[in-house]
Amino acid sequence: MSKFYSGVPILSEGECLPWWLPEMYGARIKRVNIPKAARCHPLRFQALIRANRFLPSGFSRSDYTHRIFHLFDAWAAKQVLKLKPRIVVGYENSSSKTFLAAKSIGAYCVLDASSLHHKSIASLLNFPNTNYLSEIVRRKEAEVESSDLIITCSPWARESFIENGVPADKVRSILLGSELPKGIPAWKKGKGPVRFIFAGGIRHLKSIDIILDAFNRLYEEGFRYSLTFVGGGGDADLLGRIQKTPLASRHKNLPQPALYSRFADSDCLLLPSRFDSFGMVVAEAMACGTPAIVSTNTGSKSIIEKFPGSGWIVEPTVDSLYEKLRELLIDPEILYCARARALEASGCFTWQAYRARVRETFKEIFP
Repeated sequence: MSKFYSGVPILSEGECLPWWLPEMYGARIKRVNIPKAARCHPLRFQALIRANRFLPSGFSRSDYTHRIFHLFDAWAAKQVLKLKPRIVVGYENSSSKTFLAAKSIGAYCVLDASSLHHKSIASLLNFPNTNYLSEIVRRKEAEVESSDLIITCSPWARESFIENGVPADKVRSILLGSELPKGIPAWKKGKGPVRFIFAGGIRHLKSIDIILDAFNRLYEEGFRYSLTFVGGGGDADLLGRIQKTPLASRHKNLPQPALYSRFADSDCLLLPSRFDSFGMVVAEAMACGTPAIVSTNTGSKSIIEKFPGSGWIVEPTVDSLYEKLRELLIDPEILYCARARALEASGCFTWQAYRARVRETFKEIFP
């Protein structure tokens, strides 16, 4: 790798925090083995993102954030012209000008698509029609058109691009990975009720309402369990519902090691999202041997499809989730037996394995 440009800082193992970064954010920074000399994280983009708190009421924060992404894109395009690399990998919605610059010097363009094709997303979600939406869409389509290769994080995401007219040989699915941090305690079978955990945004998109409805029904039928939510912010009505749900508790965002410890201390992860292009928490939980319940609209269902028995796939509905939860609460041994299969799956979906798959894909496609 010649250079890694990012508006979000990362650190290598053993590296100290930047002087300008508050210590409270230190635990959230990801540690990636990219040498410091190869990295560049311009401070101004983080400062601009954080300035959104000063926006006047009525101004779209989403539009503002995307404008910052596009400023970064313009800056990165200038760096590409200076560096003149052979291959440029750009992140979705931050690469239209970067790819134009790459094409001008004869470089190959790889689009790292974090989600589904924008038309498929629009069919699943109701986005507000803001003043900047048409420009966001235009840039996304320009990135797809300019790219020589599109990498998606799941087969489900890949199919969304193909269904919207992108040539199949241009799109590759490479499932993401996770690796267990050092010092995470081994799972121990609890003496009390079965322990379920959700980690992520407390939002309707993540089916929090479905989770709460299903567990409230189970509680009324006399089932007992432990239900933990981990996530900051969120919809006020959903946060209120969590407080009122029997046997449920919530913790704000946790540093990655602490989150892994929570996974290791749980019996089952919940991710019945209405929409999730992948769902990193599934790979992270399985790294701890914790099986997962995911929805048919979650890209990480591919892990369970490849390793049957490492978890369960349900429809993102109350009835479907309720039936699966009820089955597991009646016979918790099903959960405990799934741990071995979840650990086996996690061995295939490590970051080392991901990098190897990317490397082989590049070798195959680029001469």
